[in-house]
Amino acid sequence: MSQLQTSEARNSGLTLQKVKSHGSFKVLVAYVLAVLIFIAGQIISPGFGEFSNIMNVLNISALLGFIALAQMLVVLSGGEGIDLSVGAMASLGAVMSSQIIGGLDGNLPLAVFVVLAVGFLIGCVSGIGISYFKVPPLVMTLAMASVIQGAGLVYTNGQPKGMASPLLKELGTGRTAGIPNLVFVWIVLAAIVALFLTRTKWGKLLYGLGTNRLTTELSGVRTRVVRTVVYGASGAISAISGMMLLSYTGTAFLDIGATYMLPTIIAVVIGGIALTGGLGTYNGTVAGAILLTSLSSILITLNISEGGRQIVYGIILLLLLVAYGRQKTT
Repeated sequence: MSQLQTSEARNSGLTLQKVKSHGSFKVLVAYVLAVLIFIAGQIISPGFGEFSNIMNVLNISALLGFIALAQMLVVLSGGEGIDLSVGAMASLGAVMSSQIIGGLDGNLPLAVFVVLAVGFLIGCVSGIGISYFKVPPLVMTLAMASVIQGAGLVYTNGQPKGMASPLLKELGTGRTAGIPNLVFVWIVLAAIVALFLTRTKWGKLLYGLGTNRLTTELSGVRTRVVRTVVYGASGAISAISGMMLLSYTGTAFLDIGATYMLPTIIAVVIGGIALTGGLGTYNGTVAGAILLTSLSSILITLNISEGGRQIVYGIILLLLLVAYGRQKTT
């Protein structure tokens, strides 16, 4: 082999290593697997790979992607952070939105404000417990999930009322040029998150906190405040995601977001977010959400029950954790 060929091979290897180290390889794999699932689905059930069905899958993927953003921020912040309350918070956001809106577009601004505020405050409670009282994240957020579910029961008296307004329904079920409106919202959200994580002080603090909390703290950053705000943001995003669920379903029910807890973790891990924190992007989480929703869609096509799908999700999560979920952030 010539010196030039050796140099090219070395450079190629370094480039691939760099891509893998930044999680881009896993993101690419997720997208490729999603495409393969659609191809397999088309073979198994003709029509599965048609444009209309792909758009349906992307629409549902967006709903998962919204809630998975909340999970991603917590995981990215490190400290063994996983938020087990995202599903419960989405449910509360949905029932609150439904009752405040009551089918009227004029009530939308108030609903958005209240849902974001309540979600942020509840999330901050989790953050305070974790950051200041050293309660393990899994324990704290699991307990808060129970509190949130109870709050939803008290708030609705067990019977959620109201419905989405016409404008909100159009957002959740309408299409522009054949593409679901929620997908456009998701694209804009992904761009905003990318800019936030790479171009803002808070984004850099988040990566720094996840990579090395002690170093970040020694540099003068109030890490406990940052982590509390991260959990607050997770609560707010989960709650407003509940409003997005309402836009899709039209009406809310008490456990509308309950099934999203495990899928958000899987989507985050599939997308290359290190469970140790400090590594990954929202683009990866988007890829994970699309892959997971595609898989769920083909399982439904194969008449696999909800219980069966949950088993599959659990197995996938275990395999991902064994494969690379505990990767180092260095």
